[in-house]
Amino acid sequence: LISLITLLGIWVGKNESWSKIDSIYYAFITATTVGYGDFRPSAKSGKFIAIGIALTGIMLTGIVVAIAVKAAEAAFTNLYGLPTIS
Repeated sequence: LISLITLLGIWVGKNESWSKIDSIYYAFITATTVGYGDFRPSAKSGKFIAIGIALTGIMLTGIVVAIAVKAAEAAFTNLYGLPTIS
């Protein structure tokens, strides 16, 4: 997902004539749904790709949270002998 976010950002940046670092910055600011607004695509295709970047970022965040919850559950189970959640 990180690679997809990066590639989509570079594609939008290429169409918007942004530098590579600005394109990657834009992609991850969009993916994290922060959206400072300093970079934004003007072409319709770039706007649609921005939606895809944002949705991909939300999926990535969900996966990271799920992994963190599972790790915390395992740690508490090992530490306190609590039953696991099924």
